[in-house]
Amino acid sequence: MPRQVRCPCLGHPDCKLCSGAKLYDYEPGPRGWMPFTCPTCAGTREVTVAGAAERCFTCHGAGIVDPAIPPRDRSSRGFLRDVWRIFFGG
Repeated sequence: MPRQVRCPCLGHPDCKLCSGAKLYDYEPGPRGWMPFTCPTCAGTREVTVAGAAERCFTCHGAGIVDPAIPPRDRSSRGFLRDVWRIFFGG
C-alpha cells in the first residue's frame, strides 16, 4: 500500500519527485524503506539553474533520497515531537 512521504524539497516547484506538492507516494518493498536515486539530479548531486550549477534542492547534494528519514518540521513542534518520542516512544 503506497504511503505519502514528505518531500525533502519542501515544495520546490521544479522538483521531479513531488512536482511542488510537498508529498510523494512511496511503497515500501520487501526489504522495507530503501533509499533511491534522486530523480531531480539523477544522482549527480547538482542541478543547472539559469546556466549555473547548484546543489540539488531535492536531495540536498546527497544524490539519493531516503524515505525512511523525512525532513523535519520547521515549526517548534519538531522539538516537542522529539522529546515526546524520547520519553514515550513512537
